[in-house]
Amino acid sequence: MRFSPGTRALQLGRCGALVAATLALASCHSSPAQSPGPKEPAWYDAKPLLVSLRPDLREGAATLAGAGQLEDLPLYDLDVGVDLANRTFALGEDLWFTNVGEAPLGEIVLRVYADAIPAKKTDEGPARPPVRLRSGSCTIGGPCTVLADGASAISVRLATPLARGGRVRISLALDGELEAIDSSRTNVLAQGIEGLSTLPGVGGGASDAVGDYGLLAVGDGIASFASFYAVLARRGKDGAWERTDSSTLGDLGPDDLANVRARVLLPAGAKLASSGVVLGEEPVTSDAGAPARRVRIGAALVRDFAMLASEAFQVSASKVGDVDVRSYYLGPERAAGERALDVAVHALADFEKRFGPYPYADFDVVEAAIVGGAGGVEFSGLATAASMLYRPVDAGGGALAELLSLVGASGSLGAMSAMTDGLLEFCVAHEVAHQWWHGMVGSDSREHPFVDEGLAQYSALLYLEDRYGKERATRDGDMNSKMNYQMMRFMGTPDGAVDRPVAQFASGLAYGGLVYGKGPYFYQALRKLLGDDAFFALLRDYTSKNRFREAPGRGPADLAAAGPSGAKVRALSTRWLEETHGDEDLGKLDMSSILGGLLGNAGIGGEDVQSLLQALTGDVTPDAGAHKGPKPKGKKPDPAELLRQLMQQ
Repeated sequence: MRFSPGTRALQLGRCGALVAATLALASCHSSPAQSPGPKEPAWYDAKPLLVSLRPDLREGAATLAGAGQLEDLPLYDLDVGVDLANRTFALGEDLWFTNVGEAPLGEIVLRVYADAIPAKKTDEGPARPPVRLRSGSCTIGGPCTVLADGASAISVRLATPLARGGRVRISLALDGELEAIDSSRTNVLAQGIEGLSTLPGVGGGASDAVGDYGLLAVGDGIASFASFYAVLARRGKDGAWERTDSSTLGDLGPDDLANVRARVLLPAGAKLASSGVVLGEEPVTSDAGAPARRVRIGAALVRDFAMLASEAFQVSASKVGDVDVRSYYLGPERAAGERALDVAVHALADFEKRFGPYPYADFDVVEAAIVGGAGGVEFSGLATAASMLYRPVDAGGGALAELLSLVGASGSLGAMSAMTDGLLEFCVAHEVAHQWWHGMVGSDSREHPFVDEGLAQYSALLYLEDRYGKERATRDGDMNSKMNYQMMRFMGTPDGAVDRPVAQFASGLAYGGLVYGKGPYFYQALRKLLGDDAFFALLRDYTSKNRFREAPGRGPADLAAAGPSGAKVRALSTRWLEETHGDEDLGKLDMSSILGGLLGNAGIGGEDVQSLLQALTGDVTPDAGAHKGPKPKGKKPDPAELLRQLMQQ
């Protein structure tokens, strides 16, 4: 998901008061509660949603998903009225739910994961959650009571328990507000500093502090809607609904498949990127007389649903076989937007050869105002990449500019912007890989988070290897993957087990270092043990066996352990996933080589690298002859002090 320690947790920002304009705009769309319309069918029909899948998957989709029929899967039926000007939305949601379990259900619990992260206090008063329940009822399956149950849970208590095979339709009315992200935050240097804010000894805050990634927010004119609607809560091993989360690290939300049908009301000039495919659209007029349009979306067999909208989006498109691939970006970022498209096209084609066919009819990669140090976020058929990766680097003034001037590198910021191209490429390749790992091939993202995240990281390295060769893959892997582990150790966090539940990671630094930094290299070691032919046959077999299912436990490791090299695989798994040999296997942080690779890619030469390293460590006063900048005086501050100065700008 990202190139620096952190998570792709659905961690959302502060809330504020709704404005009446939201409801005025939303009132021009139809929903079962607002207009009579045609008579409702006894149950929903999933067939129209199958156009979101590749043609060869449509006929056998129910079998692939392990369902008796597609309509046994939950349907999230959404009517969304978006007011971009006021950063608000109104949501009418119907959940069509079939009890496929053995036991009767007296209660169904939903979660709005946008509300799972405590809202920040505001100057206006006590914080409120970004999404709020107005009302709820059951329109099929008998009467029920619907009520907010804690910060992010909605309890639906049924008058008569729902037997196995029984069905209920739950209707909700919700309001929401999008956080405003200041444009000063959406550049790579500002986000680098934010990403450092949780490091112990640097930011002054708790090392396990969680970030605000702007997933339900508006920034730079881009509105992001992620985790904005109510979904079925996860259930524990005992079958109990989980109303809260023991940790906000990692992926919040369920791992189960569902179908989605959405009608989205937008300003007429806004472009919309989303999971699924557009089924149709028509112009409408709001009650205020403003031109608008309603877009109808269908998505079958998805694990999540998200959308982004902007009146400033530009779109570039291509194809991989019969898959439509689109890149959405702001006009000034056209070069980076087309670069993201190029990476997405090559990664999709490469992973299809390596792992098996991509399942959906299209794929969107979208620029988004992601903050908190994250580089991107994945959803079914959709990936976002942070705006900071689309833009030139600007140091501004202060500590960073002073550091660069020590070695005469302050004029090299234009060259340093080239550095973000590599970060954008790795991020997009990682998010494309998630379409296989946890997208199509499910895994337990709370109990075994390394399975999909480690595979996505390693898949990004495979993309680099296949496109550019092993040398480039190793170099970029050291920067974007291995350094997560090495930085964790550099900052004093001990090595530990990779395969453990999210709740057992003490901090975001440990989670990033072990899951994203150490975990991927287990797959590299497994490849070396099995050989290329057997390793890639294993991944194709793993994909085929678990397509649209949830893979067991450790995923490919479990499958390989059942093969002819089982004893060796189990020993390798123990070493990499349970024991603490990371320093031996991955090495320690080498600041000189890191700066050499990082700044060398940006056009800054070797002598300048050594001078900057000396300035950072304070070991040696740089020789005035090695650079054109002024010779610094006195002992240089230590790295943590320099980072604190950067964060105080």
